[in-house]
Amino acid sequence: MKSFFKRLEAAHLNGLSVALGVSVTHALVGALFGETAGLAAVGGAVCASLPDVPNPPQRVLPRVLPAAAAAGLVTLLVGLADPSLPLTVALVALVAFLSLMTLAWGLRAGPLSFAPVLAMVFAMAWDRTAGSASPLEHALWVTAGGCVYAGWARASAVVLRHRLRELALANALRAAERRVRSRAQRIAGAVGPEEARIRASIADDVVLADALQAARDQVFAARRSPRSRRQTDLVLGLVELRDLLLASRLDTELLGQDFPGRQWRSALADTLRQLAGALRALADAVESGAPLPEVSVDGWRAQLAARLAEVEAPPGDSRAHLVSALQSRLGHMMDDVAAMVARQASPDDDPDTPWTPERLAPFVSPEGWPLAALKPHLTLQSSVMRHALRSALALSLAYALGAALPWAAHPFWLMLSVAVVLRGNLEQTLARRNERIIGTVQGCLLVLLLAHVHSVPVLSLCFIAAVGTAHAYVNRRYRVAATAATLMALLQPLMLAPGSDPAIAERLADTVIGAGLAWLFSFVLPSWERAAVPRLARQLRGALARHAANMLRWLPDAEEQIAQRLSRQQAYAALAALAAAAQRTRVEPERVRLPEAEIESALSHGYRLMALLGAVQHQVQRRTTRLDAARAETALPLARKACVDILKGEPATGTDPAEIPDADAGAWPQHLGQDDLTPWLLRRLRLCRIEARELVAALDQLQPQPAGEQK
Repeated sequence: MKSFFKRLEAAHLNGLSVALGVSVTHALVGALFGETAGLAAVGGAVCASLPDVPNPPQRVLPRVLPAAAAAGLVTLLVGLADPSLPLTVALVALVAFLSLMTLAWGLRAGPLSFAPVLAMVFAMAWDRTAGSASPLEHALWVTAGGCVYAGWARASAVVLRHRLRELALANALRAAERRVRSRAQRIAGAVGPEEARIRASIADDVVLADALQAARDQVFAARRSPRSRRQTDLVLGLVELRDLLLASRLDTELLGQDFPGRQWRSALADTLRQLAGALRALADAVESGAPLPEVSVDGWRAQLAARLAEVEAPPGDSRAHLVSALQSRLGHMMDDVAAMVARQASPDDDPDTPWTPERLAPFVSPEGWPLAALKPHLTLQSSVMRHALRSALALSLAYALGAALPWAAHPFWLMLSVAVVLRGNLEQTLARRNERIIGTVQGCLLVLLLAHVHSVPVLSLCFIAAVGTAHAYVNRRYRVAATAATLMALLQPLMLAPGSDPAIAERLADTVIGAGLAWLFSFVLPSWERAAVPRLARQLRGALARHAANMLRWLPDAEEQIAQRLSRQQAYAALAALAAAAQRTRVEPERVRLPEAEIESALSHGYRLMALLGAVQHQVQRRTTRLDAARAETALPLARKACVDILKGEPATGTDPAEIPDADAGAWPQHLGQDDLTPWLLRRLRLCRIEARELVAALDQLQPQPAGEQK
């Protein structure tokens, strides 16, 4: 049994916890107050469970209790409006609008935004599933069920907290491993033209960034202990490794594609694969207690040096210095991986670590529901406002249409289909539409089999399993979640009347019609990605300006290093937001689609600037003794001001010392040596300024043109 739980991922554990929590709520309330109260409490528990995702214990109640309260209030309003169809339609529109406006708080509000809609569905189905009860009594039992579940969720988070931290850290290590292997493939040239594009590379980085943020949220919020300090150091090590990996993409194109160039690339790629193997073994050790990998940095270095020395390059080949630099960068990555393995093996370091909870707090995802977050979205230009209005219209029309259809027994099914398919952008709506229909068909086939089961306990067990499965897979494989949701909807009447005919035809028809309505309403008050470009461009330029101001410093102190980490995290998030917009625009109508070449250029220059800033800071921190301190201390502030001025759109002033001849930004200069690395630093600083200028130009090309200037 222990080995079985060791194999479960965080989403599986969370889904299992939700299923057990709903069962406990039903059993407890039903045993104390009767079956009718127990069934009503189940509805409240399911609604409250939506925001119950893997989180540290202190984040559970602030997320779950608002969903429980919203479910109770919506249940009361639905009960009061039930006799009147016009009043119910108006209520659907109001609840949908207010629910979707909660997306102003960001992704963390996604589950909360759906809780009132689901509560409406349960309340509308109440007379058909649970018998008579006054609206107030029903709402009180729903609220009670949500509160009971909230207590379960908090207790479950406390019990699972250590395991969830381990799984989050292991997932981040595996994401880093995949990113290292992906980088190795690109260096070796073993990818197709589409995979070699910057957008594909950024997609890999976004996956790693999400995994790192999940690990930060779990690990940094933990109470300080020897275990959590080791885990914190591993997360920080992974963040540094990601920065080195990003810098590794610089200059590799200068190796060329001739025979020596391919041999050098192959040697570098094979070394990266060795590092990936060590990361995978470290992930296994963190997740399941497997033995730590045996890491020999000296052996890795000797093997790489031997491979590179075997390459037969022409005498005096200028690329020799470049190969030496790339070899040195890989050496830093070896050191970081070895340090992570050693840290995991060590009992504990000095408990007086500089990484206190106060210093780690800025790196954790924001929490809470400040009302000030709503203010920027109280305009029709806001994508959140447009989605809320669009959803209100779509859901109210769906309910009215469902009530008018010949099979008007479940008009809320049609409304629910629209609610789960209609997303904030066309790409997600299209994906949900197809997955919803396929999942519903699969769920109906399963219900046809379960219709022959006349045991209420067995059907109840299947219902609870469907609750946990839907929760676990809703954001991972929606087809599975849609299948489970269909089971939940069709098993309820079977549990009350075993052997009755499930409304499969009606469910299929409502799903298809609802999916079609959701797709059509995607074009009502649409939020095309082009409209978001000015905001995304401002965010990206501002984030990179802050990051350049923090990174282009000589020997930063501890506080400045924390500022570097924070601005780096913000810059990655801004680049990921632009990359996500680039991905979503591909399914939009051609007339509003973002231009492919321009957005590819903006992403490329943004990531190159990030890589250059990281390379400069690593050079300053790790190669201080091989730099001319006087020249570096003079060059860095001027380059910093130049980059910040360019990114902020301000006129640059003064002379950039990186523009001296030995800082040529073209092909790798032949005279750059290994003893004095100052010319290398100056070249990087000049490239930073060039990339900043190119990024601003590329972002300007993406801006919507005034009507008079359009061709």
